[in-house]
Amino acid sequence: MVQALAAVREDSETALIFRAQAALSRSNWEVGECAGLWTKRFARGRTDTDFGILVGLSGDQVYQRRRVWETFGDISDNYAGLKWSHFYAALNWDDAAECLQWAQDVQGGVAEMKAWRRVQRGEDLNETATTEDPFSLAPAELTIVGEAAPFDLDGAHTVSRPLDSHEGDGRQLAALSTGNPSASSSNSYAPFREDAATAPAGATTKHIEPTTEQLLKRMTTAIERCHGAMTAQFCTQFANLPEKIRRRFLKSVELLSEKTAGLDK
Repeated sequence: MVQALAAVREDSETALIFRAQAALSRSNWEVGECAGLWTKRFARGRTDTDFGILVGLSGDQVYQRRRVWETFGDISDNYAGLKWSHFYAALNWDDAAECLQWAQDVQGGVAEMKAWRRVQRGEDLNETATTEDPFSLAPAELTIVGEAAPFDLDGAHTVSRPLDSHEGDGRQLAALSTGNPSASSSNSYAPFREDAATAPAGATTKHIEPTTEQLLKRMTTAIERCHGAMTAQFCTQFANLPEKIRRRFLKSVELLSEKTAGLDK
């Protein structure tokens, strides 16, 4: 591969593909950066699925890495102690900066960060978590260690950083999902460590309704994901789905189109 890479221009599409392939086993950040650059420079109407075919990932895996890079790539150095999966979980959060800073300050895991956020939003941790973002096909809800991201390296922004583990997250998730004090290692149930920092000054436990701008950003992300999911295979198999499901989908699209028709007037 080294010889092949040397034979092409450093700024060419081929070189970018080689770079992404080489990064698969070491850095989700770099794969996301490559996907973002490819989309801007070389896509010409092609999608994340097309890039995934070139480098050996699914379209959804490419989308996840690209969006995390585009959203957090320029600030990830400010949170050097966090895993890639922290940013992945916070991708559609309007309070992402606050939650990431909390996790950075207390060295909290992903599950702890999610639990802390729920506390700040006034949610009952003994109840099953509701969808974190009602207008997104939230990456945070996808299975990272599985279908959605089998190469979840949790690598930090710096490629040379050792790969992180999910140590402790499983224990915290078990405690959160059951609401059982015995599921935690401490005598009293807590969604995060007892020595964790308190909420930042001004933080509230009341749920704050998102602004129109925040809603628009979430909606845009959801629509982009829907567009990316409508592959050729999806369109081919659509006709074979039950009529009730097809009609509901098409009606939803029609209603959305009616709502958006007059926005620019």
